[in-house]
Amino acid sequence: MACKLVQEIALKGESVPEKHMLKHDHVIPPAIHASSHLWDHTLLIDYSLLSSSSSSSSSSSLAHQNELTKLHSALKHWGCFQVINHDITSSFLEELMKVTKEFFSLPIEDKLKYSVGDDFFNGYSNANEIVDNNALNWCDRLFLTVVPEDQRRLEFWPKSPKNFRDILNEYSERLRLMLDVLLKAMARSLGLEEDGFIRQHGGRGSISTRLGMYPPCPCPDRVYGVRPHSDESTITVLLQDKDVPEGLHVLKGDQWYKVPVTPGALFINLGDFGEVMSNGIFKSVMHRVVTNPMKERVSVAAFCTPHPETDVEPIAELVSSNRPKMYNKVNKMTFKQIYMHTYPQGKKVVDALHV
Repeated sequence: MACKLVQEIALKGESVPEKHMLKHDHVIPPAIHASSHLWDHTLLIDYSLLSSSSSSSSSSSLAHQNELTKLHSALKHWGCFQVINHDITSSFLEELMKVTKEFFSLPIEDKLKYSVGDDFFNGYSNANEIVDNNALNWCDRLFLTVVPEDQRRLEFWPKSPKNFRDILNEYSERLRLMLDVLLKAMARSLGLEEDGFIRQHGGRGSISTRLGMYPPCPCPDRVYGVRPHSDESTITVLLQDKDVPEGLHVLKGDQWYKVPVTPGALFINLGDFGEVMSNGIFKSVMHRVVTNPMKERVSVAAFCTPHPETDVEPIAELVSSNRPKMYNKVNKMTFKQIYMHTYPQGKKVVDALHV
């Protein structure tokens, strides 16, 4: 493991190592609260309305169309939204959060049994894929491929807590169904056939979960939980920790905004692959995680990405003389190579893909 586990540092009461702190006494730019209307209405999407297009009722059809319009606006202007009424019960999400916290509460030696090996994106480690001259993330994580099932590395799936594997397996099935509905709704919101994004995503696209642990940090103004970045995904689904709200921030223009924890909701953000597919109509969002001086925080993120060998490019129907092709073709391998250069600079990969 290239860097020491931050949970181990925190549990021993050690000082925050300099390599985790912003250089030259810089501090993290502040984030503000957006209006309650933004998160309670503009960026709040009702999943049940997105998946009800087959209803014969004219009122249901109108509600569906209105929700597609909201979805389009959220992804165009913010690159993110919160989704409610998504068929995953609050009690199940609480159970998922419970087993996540229980895993990170295990003794260090028990967690180390699942340490990353040849693949940084399967196993337990600190959350520093790239070690450079910038401040390191104050986060440990367990990364697991969950879809397709034949790509799972079960040697990294914890056997404790006892129900961990069953809970994660069930969640992956729910995610797969949710991904299908969201990608179809995104296509319809752009006037496309509903398989527009699914064709680009590929029949064997993957879903990887990232269970993150952010220990308390005595220097929250100088230490990131996760540095500013956009995601290598088509979309990302995030379950936040309701006990430690406002750890997630999103960037709009030059201003950072705090993302509230909405009861029962999942946070969805567009990734760089999603922006490319939409030919820049939808925007991936830069986001960051901050630390808390008093409380540990956990989260469960799911990254929905195209098949590794699928070449992703703008959907043909979204390219015209009025809106020429904006991005070059890219696959996951090329994306990762570019990411190694853009992440340390705090830039999005799509910025390097412009035609």
